[in-house]
Amino acid sequence: MQDPTLAPIKPVITLAIIIVIAQIPDIHQFMVWDRAEIEAGQWWRIITGNLTHTNIKHLVINLAGLAALYALHGRHYDEPLMMPIAGMMLMIGLVMFLTPFDWYAGLSGVLYGLFAWGCVKDITNKFPPGKLLLAGLVIKLIFDSANVGMGITETLIEANVAHQAHWAGTLVGVVCAIFSSRKKKT
Repeated sequence: MQDPTLAPIKPVITLAIIIVIAQIPDIHQFMVWDRAEIEAGQWWRIITGNLTHTNIKHLVINLAGLAALYALHGRHYDEPLMMPIAGMMLMIGLVMFLTPFDWYAGLSGVLYGLFAWGCVKDITNKFPPGKLLLAGLVIKLIFDSANVGMGITETLIEANVAHQAHWAGTLVGVVCAIFSSRKKKT
């Protein structure tokens, strides 16, 4: 018999394990979002690029973010999350084609999407901090777009921050949470 209290953490653990495996150099090289490789037919990189990281610091920052999001919104993770996460990864990978980036790695866009998901779920469940957190997220996205304070992060991850990925993940997270909430009501 399956323990229902473990259900919400399963997608988080699964994602964390896949991300760690994606750092193995031979696997990483095969998964990273690389414009030239995607255009040459390696379409899976559109999704898998979100699972790779530029270095160990980048990996640790994103895993810590995933853990923090679970602590904040884990109560909402009892719903099937892998499809919304896959949707976030797909949209982020596609949006990256609209940017000047030729290479992309990182889970931050998905983390923004999961944060947005949790905020909308809080709002739907009439949990007051949801609106405040969502407003804070939008403000952070605006600051990211203006490149305010990105220097420290860019130094740590040894890459430019792709704020476009953050916007894409957030939008998919909001849309998925809204549709999920409507589906539950019917």
